[in-house]
Amino acid sequence: MVDTNVPGGRSPLRAVLGAALVVASLAGCDAVDDGGAAVGPSGPVAVLQGVHDPGRIVRLDDRWVFFASAIEWWSADGLGGPWEHHTRDLYHDGPPPWYDGEDLWAPSAVEVHGGLRVYHSAVTNEDQHASMIGFAEVVGPPEDLEVLTVEHPVVESTSTAEPFAIDPSVLVDLDDRHWLIYGSHARGIVGVELDPDTGLLLEGPDRLRWTPNDDRFTVLANYGGVLDENNVEAAYVHADPTTGWYTMFVNWERCCAGVDSDYTIRIGRSRNPMGPYLDRDGVDLADGGGTVLLDPNGEILGNDRFVGPGHAAVVEHDTQLYLSHHFYDADADGQPSWALWRMTIDQGWPSVDR
Repeated sequence: MVDTNVPGGRSPLRAVLGAALVVASLAGCDAVDDGGAAVGPSGPVAVLQGVHDPGRIVRLDDRWVFFASAIEWWSADGLGGPWEHHTRDLYHDGPPPWYDGEDLWAPSAVEVHGGLRVYHSAVTNEDQHASMIGFAEVVGPPEDLEVLTVEHPVVESTSTAEPFAIDPSVLVDLDDRHWLIYGSHARGIVGVELDPDTGLLLEGPDRLRWTPNDDRFTVLANYGGVLDENNVEAAYVHADPTTGWYTMFVNWERCCAGVDSDYTIRIGRSRNPMGPYLDRDGVDLADGGGTVLLDPNGEILGNDRFVGPGHAAVVEHDTQLYLSHHFYDADADGQPSWALWRMTIDQGWPSVDR
C-alpha cells in the first residue's frame, strides 16, 4: 500500500505494529467457540488493534494464523480468538538474502508443502516505486516458526512506469494453478502465474521485471475515481468452488491517515482467474470499474468506528465464509486495526453480515 499522506510510507506505523495486542470487546460482538464457528447473533467476529496490511487467515499446525506488516503474525485456536500476537517479526534474525532494507510490508500466506509460503513486499524506494516481492517458507507451530528463506525474489519494480511490486496476494484457482496478484498506483493491479513447486514465476523466473508487451502479466484493475493518481492497490481474489466465480477485492483512494483515510473496498467478478473482472454494472475493473463493498465511513457496516477499510481477504470454515480487513479505529484515535466478519454470497456477489 502506498501512503500518499505520510512521507516515508508506512514507517510511522511500525511502533504501533509492535505493540502487544488483545481482542477488543464490542457491544453485540459475536462469541466464537474453540472450533471457530460463530455462535453470537451479530456484529464482527473479532477485532484487533495495532494491525496493518493483513493477509488471509490460513491454517498452520492446527491453528489459525495471519501475517501483517511488518511481517509479524497472530494465531488463535478459533476464528473469534483470543488472538495471540507473536512479538517478533519473521526476519528477526536479519532480512532475506536478496534484500538489505527494512521496509517489509503486506504479507500474504498460502498453504503449501505442509507449511506456509509467506509472500511480502520489500521496498527500496517508495517514491520511485523501487521494490521487490519475495517469500519465505515457514513450518512448525506458530509460537516457534521455522523460517526457510530463498535466494532471490519473485518480481521487481524499479520505476513508476512499471507495476509497483508491493501488496502481493496469491490466488490458488479452481484448477490448482497459482497466481501472484500485486500492484499499487502506477500501472495498477496485475496478475502473473507462479510455479506451485518453486513459488517463483512459472515462465522466465529469472526475468523479474514487467516490460511492455510482456504477455506473462495481465492487467486486472485500475482506479476509476476522481484523484489524479491511479489510486488502486491491495488486491485479493477469492475463488468460489460452489458458484465458479472469482471475486476480486481491491482498494481505491487513500490509506494511512488515521480517521482521515478514505479507503474503500470494491469488488468485481470473473469466470477466469485472470479476468476480465466486471462490477455489478458490467464495467471492467481494468477500466476503472468496481462496486463498493465497504465504504470509507462505516455506513454499510452500520458503525462509524470502521474508517477506511482495506486489505480484504476471505477464509472459509465449516461452510461459513469470513471477510477480514484492516481499518482505522475511530474509537481509538484512528489506530490501524483488524476486523473479521461473516460473509454471504448471494447470486454470486458477496456481502458482509453485520
